[in-house]
Amino acid sequence: MTMPEAATTLHHSTALDRFRNAKYFPALDGLRCVSIAAVIWHHCTPRPLDGVLGRGHLGVRLFFCISGLLITTLLLREQRTTGSIGLLKFWKRRTLRIFPLYYSVLLGFVVFALGMPDTSPVRRHFLANLPFFASHTSNWFINYNVPHPVLFAFAWSLSTEEQFYLCLPLVVRRLASRVSLALFIAALIVIDQLAERRMLAPLLPPHSRAEVIITSFVASIGFGALLAVVLDDERGFRWLGVLLSHRLSVAGLLGLVVLWLIRFPPHFVMFEAALALFVAACALCTNSRIVRLLSAAPACHIGRVSYGMYLFHVPVIGALKGAVPSIAKQPAALFPLAMIATTILATVSHRYFESRFLANRFR
Repeated sequence: MTMPEAATTLHHSTALDRFRNAKYFPALDGLRCVSIAAVIWHHCTPRPLDGVLGRGHLGVRLFFCISGLLITTLLLREQRTTGSIGLLKFWKRRTLRIFPLYYSVLLGFVVFALGMPDTSPVRRHFLANLPFFASHTSNWFINYNVPHPVLFAFAWSLSTEEQFYLCLPLVVRRLASRVSLALFIAALIVIDQLAERRMLAPLLPPHSRAEVIITSFVASIGFGALLAVVLDDERGFRWLGVLLSHRLSVAGLLGLVVLWLIRFPPHFVMFEAALALFVAACALCTNSRIVRLLSAAPACHIGRVSYGMYLFHVPVIGALKGAVPSIAKQPAALFPLAMIATTILATVSHRYFESRFLANRFR
């Protein structure tokens, strides 16, 4: 082996070891901060806006990319070090992280709905669909195409996440080969995209329950998981991981994401793939100004409490609109107030309520 080849091999090995041994990726918390800010902005606007300002709902896609990459990476690490996946331990950790606050907030919505007039269609719709909210199947069985607001509608994305948490460890445990696992995830993305384009209509009739369930698999979470599998493999890391570790990759992918936010590519799935690559680059790169900015303490704090912010932000925005009606249609005034109030509420919840359950996750 020549000296340049030896140096390149050592660089690959060092970068891979650093990635495998990292217990925390602060830039991913920074990206969660960006995600929740975008979602809150979206719900502060009285109507869909044009251009980049109307893309706030895509913050959820960023959440999906982060979850796909991070959760899959953790499972693959466990499988590599222990030889298997502790299914019950994994599900217990996810349960203690997600369920206590989720069902507490859902109970609050139940109380709110019961306080509405019996004739309210909003009340009737929510109570009729309560079993689906409680079972994390709202993305499969609830009709959102109704002429009135849907209480707790934002839970659809949490249902998608929970279904991912339920199924992914089973798949990782079953498919020990990284190649088989990567092909399986890639196949899911392809099937999802074919179904989205109604190219599987003979098998999945349009608007059927089967089509809804198949298309509930979001490509964003799939791309995140696929990248985790590729990066966990030494050969995959050799050609992709080292490339994404470069600071120019972070800047270039961010530029591509922003460009496609301004004007979507021909197929939205291309945007989701670019977003997942950007997330992976932020996790891998250690010498980028963008990554350092995302890793700043305020952004990381908001990222850590972003789950609570997601559950609280809609009631907070509603309360602010009720308390100060003049800002109801002024997102520039409503958004900062909603961010501050939601951050404070989520911080208190995280410290005094969620932490009681989080402390038991690894016992």
